[in-house]
Amino acid sequence: MWQALKHNYNKIQKRISDFKIGFKIALFYLMITIISISVSSYLYQKIYLNVTLSKVSEVSVQTLNSISSNIDLMMDNVNNYSQMVIANNDLQEALRNGSIYLDLNTQRRVRAYLIQLIQAIPSISSVYIFDQTGNKYSVGNLSANNFKLNSIQEAVWYNEVIKANGAYILRLNGEGAFEIDPDKNFISLIRVVRDLESIKPIGILIINVPEQAFIQAYSNILNNYKTDIVLLDEHNKSIVKKSESNQYDLNRILSKFNNQKSGYKFEAIMHNKYLVSYLKENKYGLKIVSFMPFKELLNETVTMIYIGVIIILINSILLFIGSIFIARMITIPIKKLLKSMKGIENNEFNEVKIKAGNNELGRLRDGYNIMIQEIQKQIKNVIEEQRIKRKAELNVLQAQIKPHFLYNTLDSITSLAISERVEDVCQLTDALGSYYRTSLSNGKEIITIKEEIELVKNYLIIQKIRYGEMFSVTYDIDGRVVNNKILKLVLQPLAENALYHGIKAMGEPGSIKISAKYDNHSIRLIVEDDGVGMSTEKITNLLGKGNESTNDSFGIRGTIERLRIFYGQEDLFRIESKPGSGTKVTITIPFNVHDNEGELR
Repeated sequence: MWQALKHNYNKIQKRISDFKIGFKIALFYLMITIISISVSSYLYQKIYLNVTLSKVSEVSVQTLNSISSNIDLMMDNVNNYSQMVIANNDLQEALRNGSIYLDLNTQRRVRAYLIQLIQAIPSISSVYIFDQTGNKYSVGNLSANNFKLNSIQEAVWYNEVIKANGAYILRLNGEGAFEIDPDKNFISLIRVVRDLESIKPIGILIINVPEQAFIQAYSNILNNYKTDIVLLDEHNKSIVKKSESNQYDLNRILSKFNNQKSGYKFEAIMHNKYLVSYLKENKYGLKIVSFMPFKELLNETVTMIYIGVIIILINSILLFIGSIFIARMITIPIKKLLKSMKGIENNEFNEVKIKAGNNELGRLRDGYNIMIQEIQKQIKNVIEEQRIKRKAELNVLQAQIKPHFLYNTLDSITSLAISERVEDVCQLTDALGSYYRTSLSNGKEIITIKEEIELVKNYLIIQKIRYGEMFSVTYDIDGRVVNNKILKLVLQPLAENALYHGIKAMGEPGSIKISAKYDNHSIRLIVEDDGVGMSTEKITNLLGKGNESTNDSFGIRGTIERLRIFYGQEDLFRIESKPGSGTKVTITIPFNVHDNEGELR
């Protein structure tokens, strides 16, 4: 086992020793950078998160205090209004008489006063007044807070409120005195109405405060953390009907705070972590609990954490870039020399430019550049010899093509003369003359595409006179390419091939289409027919990739060779054909080739 470990260690050590110097330096700094980023980011995240959570927790308790203040203010207002109702002279007079219904005028004044009170105070939904004889008088939203007991004395809290000596008590939903709304809760403020003169009880006052009033007390001051607020009465029952209290296991949560007035804890509830804040409101005996999802706190802190990490990352990147810069100062001269040497394998003989003094590296550079200069001289000599040779070959091929066309044309004239078609012979001879005037072009071998199209047109006029309705011809010429330069007699052999080996061989009338199109800084010259087509083997022979060669294919093969020699490319010519499906020949040449002297390039 020890030998195996030693062997692996030696193997790794050898591999590391084979690394480039610049790579070793960069790798070393990269390892330092990664360790630095990891440790710094972890510490920054922990410290910032702890500080943020502490501040958010304190703010959360402060928020509960604000909610408590709002609730106190609202309930103080309700309490004050209850005292105003009790002190109302008309109400005092009606209750002293033993029944609120004895005097209708007094009853109307009391009703008007209570209605005005409810309209002015949205936090009160309904008001109930009970006299000593058990009569009930009420105003407000009675359908939502309908009193269901036969008499006020049946209420479970009746004796308690009597003993309170005029102080109020709070009960959720009247503690059984009212029918319960399945959708909404309310808090009942209950107190004895006493005679202001004799201080004796003369009735009971109940003011119902809807849950919406409590919701409004905290809805405007909640933070953006998707916090849930739960309001509890003194019996730990939720004041808000549709709150999230059922999902939080309140009994367990409240037991964690024991008799604390306020505090906060992090608790796991239903597989989620929450910041739970608690406040016990002393004045009215209510409890306020907030539940803030921990992931929301993380979302709040993640921006600052990212900013801190990015700053650390930028500093580390700058350190890493500095290490690369130092490595490059050492290795770039060596890399340039190696790159130049590598280029020799791809026939690239370039001198190397290295900023070095008269040291070993500088002398190596000078010796290498002298060698490259000598090689470049030899290559230029060879290229010039090949250019002269290629030009001679091109002249021979072109000389072979011209007689080939002339022989075929003279055969056509002879056939027409034998047939005594004198007018056709004159028209054909005129077309032939126009053809040769354009073809000779003062000895130039490079003409415009417009001139080449004229050559083809004159050629096909000649053939049309001879063959009549055997074929039709159409032209699709892009005006942007007509002045582009091209080798002379490129399209004519293709048109001849389409006529003789495509349509004529089919034995029935056919069509020829000649196109010249601009295509992405290139020109596509297309000659297509709907004749007999050709096999893949024949296409291969025409493209010069087969061994078979016939006189019939000499014109098109000669054209292919001329194009290859002139442009120095192998992929200019494409033939698409299938037996019985016609033939399409496409030549692709560069756009805007200007060579007025006809020199090869």
